[in-house]
Amino acid sequence: MKTGQRVRLRAASPIARRDANARDAVGTVICAYKVRARIGSPERVDVKFASNTVMWGVAANEFEPIEDSSQVA
Repeated sequence: MKTGQRVRLRAASPIARRDANARDAVGTVICAYKVRARIGSPERVDVKFASNTVMWGVAANEFEPIEDSSQVA
């Protein structure tokens, strides 16, 4: 994932299953990184949503990119 990329939670994500509102939310990646202290740790992202909510340090594989505006709900 890249900074500035538009994303939404994957339907299979535990976060999306826990929070129905988060499932359809579209956000923007504000930072993508790896935590070096943990060997084999997945890429992490910080994502900001339109509601000014930020998800900090979530595994990047919890999100799917939105390729174009026709896919935004």
